[in-house]
Amino acid sequence: MQKRKCFISVVSLLLCVIFIFGACSVDKTEDETTSETNEVVDVGGQGESTIQPVTQPPVRKPSTEKLIALTYDDGPNPSTTNRILAALEKNNSVATFFVVGNRIDSGVDTIRKAIGMGCEIANHTYSHKYLNKISDSERNSQINKVNDQIKNQFGVEVELLRAPGGNFKGVESEIDMPLIQWSIDTNDWRHKDVSSKPRSESQRQKEMDDIIDHVMSNVKDGDIILMHDIYDFTADMSEILIPRLVNAGYKLVTVSEMYEAYCEDLNAGEVYYNCVIKPVSELQEPIPAGEYIVTTKSGGNLNLRAEASKSGGILIEIPNQTVLDVTEAVEGWAKTSYNGHVGWVSTAYLKQYSVG
Repeated sequence: MQKRKCFISVVSLLLCVIFIFGACSVDKTEDETTSETNEVVDVGGQGESTIQPVTQPPVRKPSTEKLIALTYDDGPNPSTTNRILAALEKNNSVATFFVVGNRIDSGVDTIRKAIGMGCEIANHTYSHKYLNKISDSERNSQINKVNDQIKNQFGVEVELLRAPGGNFKGVESEIDMPLIQWSIDTNDWRHKDVSSKPRSESQRQKEMDDIIDHVMSNVKDGDIILMHDIYDFTADMSEILIPRLVNAGYKLVTVSEMYEAYCEDLNAGEVYYNCVIKPVSELQEPIPAGEYIVTTKSGGNLNLRAEASKSGGILIEIPNQTVLDVTEAVEGWAKTSYNGHVGWVSTAYLKQYSVG
């Protein structure tokens, strides 16, 4: 009888252990599943979720990865832009499209496809007017009208601006958006197909090959490449260039993704040509506590954020050359205080401060 009671007690104990272990396993699985849930974004302003934009998580640049940003101006033009999108999708790549406002209505479906792929839609003014050749009120209208269009029609906030013709000199400080230029100009518009100036197919192909060779010979980590998605010539060239860049080891990302990967803030009124490449160790290793001085490339202000992330809300702007007391740090971010606000700043813009 005593042996039977002992046997029952052992079996009961084993069943309890199995039950507890199983419950823990279920809880862990549910937590992992929940963390992967994606929110469907309502676009098009029609009260229903028509597409779900691809949201790529912020990435820190691995030492072996080469990031570049392809950018296309003056579109959309459905017949050519869609071909470029197909080439990007086939090669698991994305690009940034600087759209002209008066072309948006004729390319709504094209823009929706680009957003759904994870491409970035940016501002190239409403009617391609040079920003330093018009009045303040017209300049604001040219910019704001496009931002409102894209927000209202697609539910997307526009973050970046490219000045038509690159003409921003003298007015950049008046523009409340980051200005994106380029480090490689393909000059593709010079080789567009013109019926009044016919050329042989072999000559056309040679001009295309020359541009592709120029890009491949000069491209480097962090470059921004300029093209125009309204030309058949550019669509043809992109179908060759995109896979060639990928096969050469480059990852084609949006402008915003590239700057995010290099821990660089894009600030309103500042002009950007390419990413300034910093050693990976400098970006990823937490800095020691101590005094640091704010050192930005342009002399502009540094954002103090509520969280150690670029998506953390901006609490206040800290002027260049301000000395800060860093109390703790994580990968790429440092905790500090300024004018009564406690938050985080990017360590990419801090240098150790020493007196004398």
